[in-house]
Amino acid sequence: MNNKFFPSNFMFILMMIMGTIMSLSSSHWLMMWMGLELNLMGILPLMNIKSKNLEIESSMKYFIIQSMSSSLFIMSSIFMYLSSISMFSMFNNSMFSSIMTISLLIKLGSAPFHFWLPAMCKQMSWMMLFLILTWQKLAPLFMLSFINYNYMIMITASFISSIFGSIQAINQSSLQLIMVYSSISHLGWMLPACSTNNSIMFIYLMFYSIIILPLFISFSKKSSFFIYSLTEQNNLMNKEYIFIMSLILSLGGIPPMLGFLSKLMMLNFLLKMNMIMLSLILFMGTLISLYFYLNLMMMMMTKSFYMFNMKKMNMMDMKSIMCMNMLGTIIFIPMILYAMNIFNKSQSYWHIMLHFWNLISIISNLFKFNNSYWISTTSIFIKWWSIM
Repeated sequence: MNNKFFPSNFMFILMMIMGTIMSLSSSHWLMMWMGLELNLMGILPLMNIKSKNLEIESSMKYFIIQSMSSSLFIMSSIFMYLSSISMFSMFNNSMFSSIMTISLLIKLGSAPFHFWLPAMCKQMSWMMLFLILTWQKLAPLFMLSFINYNYMIMITASFISSIFGSIQAINQSSLQLIMVYSSISHLGWMLPACSTNNSIMFIYLMFYSIIILPLFISFSKKSSFFIYSLTEQNNLMNKEYIFIMSLILSLGGIPPMLGFLSKLMMLNFLLKMNMIMLSLILFMGTLISLYFYLNLMMMMMTKSFYMFNMKKMNMMDMKSIMCMNMLGTIIFIPMILYAMNIFNKSQSYWHIMLHFWNLISIISNLFKFNNSYWISTTSIFIKWWSIM
């Protein structure tokens, strides 16, 4: 941001944060709408800090779309309030509740109301794009969870977002457009959990934000806006490509990355709700999105000769890469097992965790004594049988 106007920037950031908190903490639809408007007034000046023509154009597009959806939201809520007793029991009109749901889907940029999002985001900086794709989705997602009517609209928007977001990103050469369509595809995974389980939706959004933040920071430092900018043959950049590739694999949902755990958690939730067809469609959308994720990796691998020169690679680099990849699995598996209650058996939670950590210790002993001759298969089998 521009340091010359830092006090005003701080005020706008505070307005954006307070608007979202007001929408999340309120129990009245009018206060939620006021929080959305406060959030919009805070983020619009941040979008055109550098006063470039492209940023001003994107901020105007964002203002027009958000004001139109806010108008639909407040008009539908007023009409429902007039035909009911109070704001808390006003979902008795299917048409106006559908309009309210559609207005929030427009704010989110969900398919088939997503055409404004790529046209606006391809002219932004990477940090503003991060705010649009993560923070700005928090309040509308939680407001969707309060609408207990017309759940089929969200289910339809979910599988359309997953398929369309994956297909439209295939032939793109702009990294910003690829990330925008990837966000639309991930939004298709978050929408089914809106009306049933807010915690799973929030955990998925948090994991997605954790994955794309270092990726966007890396692209911002290198001023990378197109795929061909990833093919620069600088040795320093080629070392960092390994970490970028691990983040891209995590976005694609490849195990044992953090993105795989969020998709596994959502799939387990959908199968428990007997939404088998929706799970299949979301899974197909993820398989399609793997094409352009792997395409990005191929662009980096074919031009990154450092990665094929393994003699120069320090073992500390390899250890840090392995630790980074396994961190998402080892840390978050106990919490997810506890939150999801996967093992609904007579065994207690801590007994399951004891099995888990004993298994990890056996695997580490195998790697430690791999070159020794005195360890035998029998001793491994006896140790495994003892913890069972």
